[in-house]
Amino acid sequence: MSDIGFDLKLLEVFVAIVESGGMTAAAQRLGMTQSSVSQGLANLEQSLRVQLMDRSHRPPLLTPLGRQFYDQSAQLLARARQVSLEFRRKEQTPLKHVRIALVDSLATSVGRELLDVVKLRTAQWSLTTGQSHAHAEALLSRKVDIIISDDAIASHPELYRRRLIREPFVLVMPKGEGSALPVSLQQLSTRSDFIRYSNGTVIGRSIEKQLNAWNINPPQRMQLDNSFAILSMVKAGAGWAITTPLCLLQAGLLSGEVDCMPMQEGQFFRELTLVAQASELGSLPEQLASDTISILKTRYLPILQGSAPWLASGITLGE
Repeated sequence: MSDIGFDLKLLEVFVAIVESGGMTAAAQRLGMTQSSVSQGLANLEQSLRVQLMDRSHRPPLLTPLGRQFYDQSAQLLARARQVSLEFRRKEQTPLKHVRIALVDSLATSVGRELLDVVKLRTAQWSLTTGQSHAHAEALLSRKVDIIISDDAIASHPELYRRRLIREPFVLVMPKGEGSALPVSLQQLSTRSDFIRYSNGTVIGRSIEKQLNAWNINPPQRMQLDNSFAILSMVKAGAGWAITTPLCLLQAGLLSGEVDCMPMQEGQFFRELTLVAQASELGSLPEQLASDTISILKTRYLPILQGSAPWLASGITLGE
């Protein structure tokens, strides 16, 4: 061990423990035994003469100094991987297999066009959809290479990220009931049921956070995991919801089957961001980000402008 106090392998073990949520998961991620991972952490702490993790908790928690060391370790490892890739690649070769995960609303609205550009950029690819928090975990554990998500994983500044779209949240009501507006969300909560996104979803937590900021607390009655189920319930007259234009398009309800309108209390927005491991995929993340923005501009915005022009004006593409 040098006088630096650690080597990159020990840093990799420590970062894996933090990101995987424990020593067993870190061992699986690194292909090591749990005892080797535990010993690696102990060696690192001994070399630094600092306690990085509090083992009295299960799983272990970062100490304040451990949090500072983790942030810098993650950046140092990202830079080390970049240097390694730059000097091992004597020539640029096409990427063999790129794994992409994206939010359901984008997959449904422009998924076919997005697949076409992915095929142009890579020799082999795989694509999955699902909930955003799972995508973030998959990217950090390197189970996928690129995500398009409403979780930009801001706590990891070493990642590449580019915003693709910023869209407003809107109020959605059964067809014909919007004519009774203007009405506040507080009033609406007392006369009709609020159909929520599950609190396990990023979009659901964003909506709840904003409602709390407005001091609006509709009764907890219905929580559903996806836009199609929520908006189908609204269409059937079961209650009202808060969602975004892309989610409306996903459910096929931009054709006037529900009433859609702004909220009196004010505006708030959802952002979808492309996030990838920095410098590991060459120019591919930037190319896919630009491609996706172009697709949204030529495919999505014309649909929105034709069916709900007042919504189109609230959309921002790119940064």
